[in-house]
Amino acid sequence: MNILVVPTIRENCIKEFLEAWQDQGDWDDIIVVEDNPTKTFDIDVNHHYSWSEIEEDLKEDAWIISRRDSAIRSYGFLKAYQMKADYIFTLDDDCFPDPDSDEGFCESHLYEMKSMQTWTESVPGVRTRGLPYYNKGTMCNVVANMGLWKCVPDWDSIQTLSGSTVDFETPEHSRLIPRGQYFPFCGMNFGFRSDMAVASYFPLMGEGSPYSRFDDIWFGIIFKKVVDYMGYNVSVGAPAIQHLRASNPMDNLVKEAPGIKANEVFWDIIDNIPLFDSSVPFPKSAMKTIGEDLTQIARHPTPGFNDEYFNRLGKAILTWIKYFD
Repeated sequence: MNILVVPTIRENCIKEFLEAWQDQGDWDDIIVVEDNPTKTFDIDVNHHYSWSEIEEDLKEDAWIISRRDSAIRSYGFLKAYQMKADYIFTLDDDCFPDPDSDEGFCESHLYEMKSMQTWTESVPGVRTRGLPYYNKGTMCNVVANMGLWKCVPDWDSIQTLSGSTVDFETPEHSRLIPRGQYFPFCGMNFGFRSDMAVASYFPLMGEGSPYSRFDDIWFGIIFKKVVDYMGYNVSVGAPAIQHLRASNPMDNLVKEAPGIKANEVFWDIIDNIPLFDSSVPFPKSAMKTIGEDLTQIARHPTPGFNDEYFNRLGKAILTWIKYFD
């Protein structure tokens, strides 16, 4: 079963989204997480949650789910996991089907995850000597795929305001991210195998947080750390979606400023957390180690780091993993 999770805050956006995806929305079920205290509109979906439902469900643990930020989608991941999804997908409510594609959204992501070849060229796009003609193998350990965008790419505020953007063309196929290498994870278009849901926690952002707009970036760092530990892989590229709305770059600059400084340190701290190999590694045990390590941050102050925030993030991760087998 394939389940889609969509965070939203505006009725008109989610209704346009649902109408646009009628033909290419090949998921079996959809979860809409409305970022408001209570549900403020009616939509034709089976699973529609707001803060009220989150608090009723998680009770004293509801604080681990972000408010006023797209990181609220984490609650949708938890519900999809509890619904026994095989794969979990997510889109932002301003992402629409690629008009040049007639493939289903989930189908495209699954194709990229399940068809990644064991062999690749030494020069991309060139048949270099020694590449097998028929038996190139198929990798069976790709557990997540991040799609890219058309129209409005995922630039940060500095790049947008400086005018240093380039003519962006989406690749036709995905590429594998090597083990031990990080990349900027974009949360608006991706899918993952549900056994990795415990590692799919978007850190606290928005209301009550000193940081904003780094929820998917910091999720990606932790997720990739766990994926590498498990001996799994992540791919990036296809399928592309149409990203039609751009937020205000001046507003984003103010929101991003504290996180830009912390981001220079955060990935390095996560990268240096020792995840000891075992004969049967589990993503939950890896997340537990990362959560425990972050709660010790205050004992080792780091310049550019808000120690109180990252101590709280560690506690949030330890609380989050309680909900997964």
